[in-house]
Amino acid sequence: MDPIVSAATRLISQPVGIIRLSGNGLFPKFSTLMVPPMEEPEPRRVYRIRVRDRDGQPIDDGLLLYFKSPHSLTGEDVLELQLHGNPHSLRKIISHAICLGARQARPGEFLYRAYLHHKISLLKAESLNKLIQAPSFEQYRSQFQEYSGQRRSPIELLREQWMDLIGLFYVALDHSEDDIVVEKDLILQRIQDILESIRLYRKAYRHSKKRWKGFSVLITGPVNSGKSSLFNRLLGDSRALVSDIPGTTRDLLEGRISSEFGDIILLDSAGIRKTGDDIEKQGIRRAIKEIKDVSLVLWVNSPDMDSNPEIVIGKRKTGIVRVWNKCDLRPAGRGHSDFEVSSRTRKGISRLYRFLEEKAQSYYQDENEEEGNLLEGDLSSHRQYLFLDRLAKHLVSLRDSLEQRSWEILLHDLERYNQEIQLASGLVTHQMIYDRVFQSFCIGK
Repeated sequence: MDPIVSAATRLISQPVGIIRLSGNGLFPKFSTLMVPPMEEPEPRRVYRIRVRDRDGQPIDDGLLLYFKSPHSLTGEDVLELQLHGNPHSLRKIISHAICLGARQARPGEFLYRAYLHHKISLLKAESLNKLIQAPSFEQYRSQFQEYSGQRRSPIELLREQWMDLIGLFYVALDHSEDDIVVEKDLILQRIQDILESIRLYRKAYRHSKKRWKGFSVLITGPVNSGKSSLFNRLLGDSRALVSDIPGTTRDLLEGRISSEFGDIILLDSAGIRKTGDDIEKQGIRRAIKEIKDVSLVLWVNSPDMDSNPEIVIGKRKTGIVRVWNKCDLRPAGRGHSDFEVSSRTRKGISRLYRFLEEKAQSYYQDENEEEGNLLEGDLSSHRQYLFLDRLAKHLVSLRDSLEQRSWEILLHDLERYNQEIQLASGLVTHQMIYDRVFQSFCIGK
């Protein structure tokens, strides 16, 4: 496979840029990245190096780590450069690596190569992806238990139930001379147990989709009410452009506040009004669509524009919090307001911030308590959810045909479905099934 390269910037005490190359035979081809070119270094040692751009000019210095195949994450040679985090210098170095024969890595390709080289299972890769995306520490900790092996995934548990089921067929067909009788009622019970587990896991996944989306807050309202200024003030960063010209914000902007309880996802939207601008219309449609899905809506009014949210967007099941912005210019106008704030002077901002934190705490605590009533464990991807749907249909067909078809044919159908189990969780071998048979029935003692 062609060598691949990627870069990422992270913050520690200072910005640090990480450039990774993966592919077999990285040295000596990519040794000219370094000044001077170096021979293949000793694996798993740290080297102080200087790097150059494609014109041969030294542009940065940092650390080099080399992991030789097959003892690396991807199973290939891996070269890691830890440099200063300026994105311009990182782009120059990546450009040099591409000139030497690498290509830009696709999203998730390093883990994909690890999977292809049997360094990580598909379940482990999906679990890691979900761990990274966890919107709260509780969800992170729960997913880490599965990723680290402290808790088995639902697919692994279902695989064991599946092997137990096939094991019963093996006993009935191959060991009848041992006077071991497997009743059909036992087969039916095992099938029903698996179907019930599937039902609970799928229910838990549908519920968790909301939980893993996180506590989302849409900031919307009429134009020129100071929505983007409030968005920036709550984030503590100038993420959104602010202007006196109406309709500056055309699309949804997202920012995250990392609270003690979980992420607060702020969404800044286009001001809602009648307009002839096609791009602004699209932004307004997106804002109205998002209103249906978010956890909370902050409807922002101000002296510039005062409006009733229910007239514009109608009633919604979850609450609309009315915020009167620019209260330093004039107190709240007609109607009710829950908060009076000033994005310019920060008046009322801390109170609104605490309110959002309390709402986030309630959101994540309620979700965790409700989740605790479901089966322990959680599916890590929509792929697993769809797989369980197919598995359930296969088992229902098996259950319904148990009286009409011979057990040999039913076992043959079960074994053919092993490929699906293999893709979902890992290999299911005859040896694994016979291990279950001997553990369950003690045949041959």
